[in-house]
Amino acid sequence: MTGAPPVAPWHAGPWERLGQLVEAGRLPHALLLDGPRGWGKRFLARQFARRLLGLVPADPEGFAWGEESADADLLTHPDARIVQRTPTRDGARLRQQITVDQVRELGEFLVRTAGQGGARVVVLELAEELNANAANALLKRLEEPGSRTHLLLVTHEASRVLATIRSRCQRVPLAPGSREAAERWIAGRVDPGADARALLELAGDAPLRALQLAEEDAVALDREVGSVLGGADPAPLVHGAPRLDAGAQRERAALVLELAYRRLVRRARDEAGADPLVHRQLERVLQARRALESTANPNPALLLEDVLLGLRPRRNR
Repeated sequence: MTGAPPVAPWHAGPWERLGQLVEAGRLPHALLLDGPRGWGKRFLARQFARRLLGLVPADPEGFAWGEESADADLLTHPDARIVQRTPTRDGARLRQQITVDQVRELGEFLVRTAGQGGARVVVLELAEELNANAANALLKRLEEPGSRTHLLLVTHEASRVLATIRSRCQRVPLAPGSREAAERWIAGRVDPGADARALLELAGDAPLRALQLAEEDAVALDREVGSVLGGADPAPLVHGAPRLDAGAQRERAALVLELAYRRLVRRARDEAGADPLVHRQLERVLQARRALESTANPNPALLLEDVLLGLRPRRNR
């Protein structure tokens, strides 16, 4: 492969090594792309799928990372499959896991001849989200791969992937880039007035998450969260946003809880011998986040108001 690699700059090395395996005819049938959350692993996997299928790579400078509409070439290709969690029946959220039925649907695809006479490629995002039955079903496919079949398994947490699946894949470690590289990358993709460093800090140093936070005006929202943790009335934060549909309310509540959690973690880290109350507050936020992600379908505004009232200093309660 020549020219600038069509992936994030911090993934140039792994991209080159994968290309060398392809050119040498030594590419394993199953790869485990393993690295931290928010650094573009899934983008790399989809770009490599294009490489294997002979498709034109997406432009990493103008590409809408993570948007399904930008991957129409893969989603409609007869020799490609992307497996990931699907929406729940009501469409309000994604399912907790990848199901066995999704893996079973790959059965015929993995053994038949490629429709265009080349490779067949499966991108599975994320491998740790396979439920037990799905993992066992995938293991059988890994044991008996078809000719010119390539499975690209993406993971944030390789330790949660079934050990027998890991042993049948070649691990491709995808280390994060430097903070400086991430800041430069973000700065080139957000409005000139945006604070790339602040966004990166809020995102836990994950640049793709930082881009999402820029779209959600998270820096301003974080200041509101800080005011509430300092004793301000949480009502404006809970009810002050424009009228949103149920899904958007849940997403906003999840973001507020994420920002509150990060502030509490910093407080616990920075204050030697932190008040045990901080640890109870952290658990309170974690419980609320789990409730939002569950099928219980709580009212996001009521849940958020209850949590934030419990996070204010004792003297204000």
